Amino acid sequence: MKKKIFIIFSFLSLVGVITTGIFSSSFFRNMYLKSIEDKIVSNSILVGELLIKEQHFGDMDFNSIANFYAERVGAEAVLYDEKGEIIGESSMYSLNNHENEMFNITVPIDNNIRNISSIKFYVYPEQIEEFNQKYIQYITISILAGLVVAFLLGVRYIDYATKPYQELIKITKEISNGHYGERVSFYGDDDLKLLADNFNSMSSKLQNTILKLQESNNKLRATITSIFDGLIAFDNNLNVILFNKSAEKMFDIKEEQVMGKNVLDTIKDSDLCKLISEMTQVENVINEREVEIFKPNYRVLNIHANHITLSNNPTRKLGIVFIFQDITKLKQLERVREDFVANVSHELKTPLTSIKGFIETLKDGAIENKEVAYKFLGIVDDEVNRLNILIEDLLLLSKIEDKKHEVNKEFFGIGEVIEEVFDILSRQALYKNISLIDEIKDNLPNIYGNYNYFKQMIMNLIDNSIKYTQNGGEVRVLAYAEKENIIIKIKDNGMGIDKEHHSRLFERFYRVDKARSRQVGGTGLGLAIVKHIVLLFSGSISVESEIGKGSTFTIVIPTK
Repeated sequence: MKKKIFIIFSFLSLVGVITTGIFSSSFFRNMYLKSIEDKIVSNSILVGELLIKEQHFGDMDFNSIANFYAERVGAEAVLYDEKGEIIGESSMYSLNNHENEMFNITVPIDNNIRNISSIKFYVYPEQIEEFNQKYIQYITISILAGLVVAFLLGVRYIDYATKPYQELIKITKEISNGHYGERVSFYGDDDLKLLADNFNSMSSKLQNTILKLQESNNKLRATITSIFDGLIAFDNNLNVILFNKSAEKMFDIKEEQVMGKNVLDTIKDSDLCKLISEMTQVENVINEREVEIFKPNYRVLNIHANHITLSNNPTRKLGIVFIFQDITKLKQLERVREDFVANVSHELKTPLTSIKGFIETLKDGAIENKEVAYKFLGIVDDEVNRLNILIEDLLLLSKIEDKKHEVNKEFFGIGEVIEEVFDILSRQALYKNISLIDEIKDNLPNIYGNYNYFKQMIMNLIDNSIKYTQNGGEVRVLAYAEKENIIIKIKDNGMGIDKEHHSRLFERFYRVDKARSRQVGGTGLGLAIVKHIVLLFSGSISVESEIGKGSTFTIVIPTK
């Protein structure tokens, strides 16, 4: 702006100075010629009076009279009679070639000087040219001086005149950079003061609006970020405009990697991309679907989708928002529940069917045969015991899972628990010639919790090791402190477990070998009970096993 004003001002100043020079040049030239004219007229009158006074003209011819006038007036003289004819002329300058170039003036002669009616005086061109050169120099100097003065005054005035606008531009830049608290300060009662007041008012309103928008945006982002479900919003071109933290974890993608990019180019799972494309390519978005994804990890997702519209114009669609609910655990629980119901039904039905069959056989006459009756009753007794064990395990598991159930807690040592379990299971181990070995470090910190639950956990693990270890094997129990944890390992050199079963070992009624599990008297709930007891102690459990090399169950229990 300042540059433009300066250019315009300079142009106008130049035009003004040149125009003034031209007009002043014409004015002064006319003045100069008028002064020459006045001088010639006055001088010619004086010369005429001199001639009359001295009576010289009677002895002179007209050319001599013309020369007399020319010498004393300082201009070429041509004498005319009453008829307008030349009767004499000066010989100082030849008029033949320069008459049109010379300034001339005709002076009437009122004095009675022979027959002279008028005299035309011609001024030398050199005189006019000399004046013109001097005047041009004067005008040039004046123009240059005027331009310098105009430049200096213009620069000063432009600085003064544009200072408010420069300040306004500066403040505007500051506001555009996010400094919304900046204000302009103009003083006076003119339009600039009014402009400043209106600008400051606008800035204040803008600042308040932006603060409200920032506050709303922060609340919105905080809400979106805190949503447990994954949320992705796209524009109409499927370019990502929102991507929350849950979505980052769900798809193993950072927000900065996807913002502004097409979602189909960033999501790694092809099935999910296909589903998103299908759900968005219809007029009314399909608002709920379920899909399994395998990248980056296996998950079952329930997808909700809907158009993003304006509240005041619902028909205008700005994009689509997708909410991804991770229902993997829910599906797993559903499957576990179904398996549990099926397994409980099966586990209860099988012995009951057996009991009913044998009772019916006894009723049909087999009871008369004491040997057969005794055998059948023994089988019935075993099945009843099996049912009792199953029911006891179910009740125990239910009790452990019941968070409202009050558990008696106390401090106790690991060594005494393992010693007691070894005493209980020694006969079972001796029957298979299995060695029970304890490697418990001295001075282990006591554990705080329910003693009976902890004993049940250790017993289930050692009992399993004994059941699935060949005759002559060994079961080793290790316990030691590591940082702020107690590590307990139950190791055996038995059959081992294939890796494909490791992830499901602690599920209810899950059996690696169903036939062998029933053969050794397992209910399928032992390891599930172990897992839930470990959780009561805020611990964790893991398994390492290989077919033919045995298994190691590791329990980590924090001491604080």
